[in-house]
Amino acid sequence: MKRSTAPGGTIGHLMRTTSGFRALRPYGAAFAVVVVAAIVRSFIWLNSDVSWLLTLGEQVLAGARAYVDFSEPNPPASILLYMPATLLGQLTAVPAELALTVLVFAGALLSLWLFARILASSTLLRPQEWPLLLAFGCAALLILPGDNFAERENIALIAMLPMLAVYAVRASNMPVGGMLAMIAGIGGGIAVAIKPYFALALLLPLLYGLWSLRSDRRKLALLIFSPEHLAAGAVLASYAVVLIALFADYVWHTLPLVLTLYVPLRYSLPYMLANPSVLLIVMTALVSVAIGRGEFRSPLIRVTALAALGFAVALIVQGKGWPYHGYPAVALSLLLLCLLLLRRWFGAAVTKAFPLDLAVALGLFACIFGLAAAWLLQEPSRAKLVVEVARLAPDRPKVLSIYGSPGIAFPLTRKLRGTPIGRTPFQWISAYTDRFLSAGQLDPAAKSGIHDPALRRRIAEYGRRDRFELADTIRTRRPDVILIGDKGERHWAFSHPEIAQVLRRYRLAETFDGVEIWLPRDTAKMTAP
Repeated sequence: MKRSTAPGGTIGHLMRTTSGFRALRPYGAAFAVVVVAAIVRSFIWLNSDVSWLLTLGEQVLAGARAYVDFSEPNPPASILLYMPATLLGQLTAVPAELALTVLVFAGALLSLWLFARILASSTLLRPQEWPLLLAFGCAALLILPGDNFAERENIALIAMLPMLAVYAVRASNMPVGGMLAMIAGIGGGIAVAIKPYFALALLLPLLYGLWSLRSDRRKLALLIFSPEHLAAGAVLASYAVVLIALFADYVWHTLPLVLTLYVPLRYSLPYMLANPSVLLIVMTALVSVAIGRGEFRSPLIRVTALAALGFAVALIVQGKGWPYHGYPAVALSLLLLCLLLLRRWFGAAVTKAFPLDLAVALGLFACIFGLAAAWLLQEPSRAKLVVEVARLAPDRPKVLSIYGSPGIAFPLTRKLRGTPIGRTPFQWISAYTDRFLSAGQLDPAAKSGIHDPALRRRIAEYGRRDRFELADTIRTRRPDVILIGDKGERHWAFSHPEIAQVLRRYRLAETFDGVEIWLPRDTAKMTAP
């Protein structure tokens, strides 16, 4: 019996399958990057900020009253952002951390697909450039973040990329599909809702788009009232309603505290300009200008560069200098440099000449990417501390830390399936009040302090309330384990009588990785502090 050679037969099927594999072959690099990213994520825990915000989302879903039952300086968007992962985890019976990782991977791939789909109607992105740019885009969004994976900055950049593609097409005086523009606008609105600072990364490209269309008032009006802006406005208006209706306690009680303590306390401008993120951005910009000066006439290049500049300004304005604050600008500037290198590479392939400056630029690109990856991999591993606390503390312990950030209590508490004790299991308010009153800013050598007597009294009162709340939490909630950051934190705790008194019920069991582990004195194996 002869095999069919008709198109629907075995040979036709094999031809179609082979053709399909051939079409997917250029995307092998992107697939490999995603696989590597998945492997990397299986070895690196979500960082303390993300772990803490996941916990707050779980508490709100369980009925906790936000900003009353817990204390948190970040606005509600930071909590709402992680709720889908919590809900997905509950529906599928998987940890919220795994659900969040899956959602970020899916969001990154969708964002990059939308980015290419929006640019497909223009000549801004050449077909041969896309497969390798996609591979680097996956690396920039999924591997480069390191310890900052799934941070708000990581998610904001993922959400904003399609909007930047829309701006590039608009600036080139070409149309964008209404549905694609609306989806991009939703992403842009989400990014700005996460942090208003991120609006700078959209504002500068928008101003460039308006400047590009300045000779046609009709097109200017259409750009201002375009689908992406209407969608972004709808997202922000909806968030404002949710903020007022469901999170009024943040507006009336936490926001004044944040504006007094959290926002003004920052590094000075000279110190911020020397921040590693800023230096990485400057190095990337210099290589970009050197290797692709002629390409900066392209709206795609200009929009990407302006967005990276906007994120860099946001980093400096925030003034904290943490690695994750600089991630979007660093990642976007590297993405820009990658595109410029690809254009030089394919240009060299046509002329069959490989210029020396391209080889040097490729080497510098690899070096900057490596430096950026190292800078973004800053959070110390607490895996051994988790094992040690699990050995000393009871199962599912009640955990409290005396530390200025969630970096000790989280993700440790979640890994042990424990319960964070108190409105906040770490002392961010006291850390900020003490620094503000003694130094006035975050610079290590700062000695300016606060000279306004009324402001000093208000800040001191915030610190007094925080210490009283900490002492009351230890006295009434009786945590199973108290983690003290180091000798400085221990000195701070015992220098305040209200805290020292309640800590007498506890003993120093062990110091591990610079963290003191304190247990109730009535537990076995008494160890003198």
